[in-house]
Amino acid sequence: MAKVAAMKHAEYQADPSTEVNTLVSTAQLAFNTYSRFTQKQVDNITQAVTAAARAHAKDLAFLAWKETGRGNAEDKAIKNIYASQYIWNSIKDVKTVGMIEEDRVNGLTKYAEPLGILAGVTPVTNPTSTVIFKAILALKTRNAIIFGLHPQAQQCGAATVKILEAAAVKAGAPAGLIQCIHHPSIEASSALMNHQGVALVLATGGPSLVKAAYSTGKPALGVGPGNAPAYIEKTADIASAVNDILLSKSFDNSMVCASENSIVVDRAIYPAVRKAFSQRGAYFVPESEIAQLSRTVIDPQRHTVRGPIAGQSAEKIARLAGITVPKGTKLLIAKLDGIGQNFPLSGEKLCPVLGLYIANDQASAFNLCQGLLNYGGLGHTAALHTTDEKVIAAFGERMPACRILVNSPASLGGIGGLFNHLTPSLTLGTGSYGKNSISHNLTAMDLLNIKTVARATRHPNELIGELRDLIHAN
Repeated sequence: MAKVAAMKHAEYQADPSTEVNTLVSTAQLAFNTYSRFTQKQVDNITQAVTAAARAHAKDLAFLAWKETGRGNAEDKAIKNIYASQYIWNSIKDVKTVGMIEEDRVNGLTKYAEPLGILAGVTPVTNPTSTVIFKAILALKTRNAIIFGLHPQAQQCGAATVKILEAAAVKAGAPAGLIQCIHHPSIEASSALMNHQGVALVLATGGPSLVKAAYSTGKPALGVGPGNAPAYIEKTADIASAVNDILLSKSFDNSMVCASENSIVVDRAIYPAVRKAFSQRGAYFVPESEIAQLSRTVIDPQRHTVRGPIAGQSAEKIARLAGITVPKGTKLLIAKLDGIGQNFPLSGEKLCPVLGLYIANDQASAFNLCQGLLNYGGLGHTAALHTTDEKVIAAFGERMPACRILVNSPASLGGIGGLFNHLTPSLTLGTGSYGKNSISHNLTAMDLLNIKTVARATRHPNELIGELRDLIHAN
């Protein structure tokens, strides 16, 4: 058996399309059967998979933490529970099979049809929760899904796929609805996304991956990077704002893409804001040490966070940068004087490091927030802490972000369903701002073909007569 496995491994490494072809063939057979299931059958299977994911939330979180060395296991377990139970709660009553809507007044009837086989590409930042989320959406919509897992999170991702597939089969699903590539490579993921049997690509990852997904010539739902600014306006409840930002930025060491990356503070309240952050475990990096922190966190060639730094703790990052911080430090804050490549920490960081800007007035603050979004965060998320409704309205109208979060933690606010009524999701569209096809939080309805039967509501002769009258009137 070991010799056969070794031969298959060599074959798949030499030609990834061989493995992908096998996976797609298996998925197609499963889909052909599953696409005929009733709503009740689909819901029973999806609920069973949700229960399995929740039951193994802690185990999978530990696997993800151990394999990737990023974030922390407890927060990853929370993400797994969110991706399973919270997502299921938000879609369990949604109709996804057969007739889903009937408008007798206007003569319209809508029917839902599955897409087919989905390609699910997953990131190293949220390796198990993303698999759970995408698998549940696929099952709820009668689709099959094949995952291309991040090479640095292959073991935990494959373990998640195995648990979910087993639960689906035990609940009555055909085998092969949830699969993954077991010999990961860039070539294998590309072969999967470009396979003619794949109907749609769900891409979560870096800009190059998302661009590749959109270049396949088929529908793709990808997400852009986030560089969320958080404006603490002069009327804000400072204690609440600081607590929200600390909670958000330290959660799983800031690997949720909606996390704040910079704070913009009105000058009038800056002393109080600084004091509140310092009292709660934030460390303000001295100006003389910001350059060495920048070199440690940001890759000078790509101008993005260094891979080994993403998801590390504030204390570890400080140690790697040669900066001495108090024990228990949760967050590093660096005051910056500009935005762009000459100010490396002004971009997305995916770790508990914040840029800091002091604004003289609201106009200056708005300009800074917009500048930060323009620098790698267009369309994603912007946060605002204020008690002034006029400021909320002006900020919402001005910012080129699809999620404007008010008085809440950005990371857990952006994914929805916890601090607000945004659609719960782990795939956050950035619209045309971020070169995405959707500007909302991905949900089950995005994975369906909707057919509309339109009955005639007017007699043709009546309409033609009306049009002729209009012509003669002119």
